[in-house]
Amino acid sequence: MHSRSRELAELLDTTTSGEAILFTGAGFSRGMRDRAGRALPTSEEMSAELWQQLFGAEPHDGSSLADLFDVALQRDRDAVRRYLDERLTVADDVPWHVAAWLAAPWRRIYTLNVDDVEAAVARCCQLPHRLVSVSALAVDRADPRPSSDGAVEVVHLNGMVGHDVDHVTFSTLQYAARLCDRQPAYEQLALDLEHAPFVFVGTTLDEAVLWQHVIERRAPDHAPPRPRSFLVARSLTRARGILLQTFGITWLELSAEDAAAALFDAAPGAMR
Repeated sequence: MHSRSRELAELLDTTTSGEAILFTGAGFSRGMRDRAGRALPTSEEMSAELWQQLFGAEPHDGSSLADLFDVALQRDRDAVRRYLDERLTVADDVPWHVAAWLAAPWRRIYTLNVDDVEAAVARCCQLPHRLVSVSALAVDRADPRPSSDGAVEVVHLNGMVGHDVDHVTFSTLQYAARLCDRQPAYEQLALDLEHAPFVFVGTTLDEAVLWQHVIERRAPDHAPPRPRSFLVARSLTRARGILLQTFGITWLELSAEDAAAALFDAAPGAMR
């Protein structure tokens, strides 16, 4: 069997096993829109929009999103909250592939995203299970357990829209604070990585907080290998690909939509 076909077959087996965990990043939200019909902002677009709120028509000087977010919080916290609610609350017309990913029988879902895509999917689509949103910054819960009705938790590692701006992570100071404090959700994530297969979609896994917890739990040389996991992303640097391979993560050069289409074609019922 061709290498790509074999990897897609293994990805399908992983996705439909009922034991796998989905992990999504910014690329997963590509194509979604806010309630005003605007595409959800990229980090560059958020920087531009916050700059305009802070400094009007002055030329953008390259200030980072992290720094702009800190300044915006200092000047007007309520304006920041309104901005996040307006730009990161997802409209109900979600792309089909997003609903397909969330419909698979995941053991748990982690996301780096602050938007509420799972709430929009729940409103507009009939899924085989409930999705329960959990903010890692609003709940001190180190040991999530499956619910009795088969609901799937969606754990927002960086917080989520609709919560206080103290309970999201965008700024330099917010990230610094998280590196200093205990993070139960990341502790659970690092534990899950040792025992469960993952499917990473739309992220290159460059989160410092994530790697801090992974390294803290670094397995000894004689430990059994981690379950094979997959990363679905349009692009990845060669060095990052080699690094991820050491953790049992195989890169598939596909967008979230293309991967969902491939899985749907292979087993139409698996992604519903």
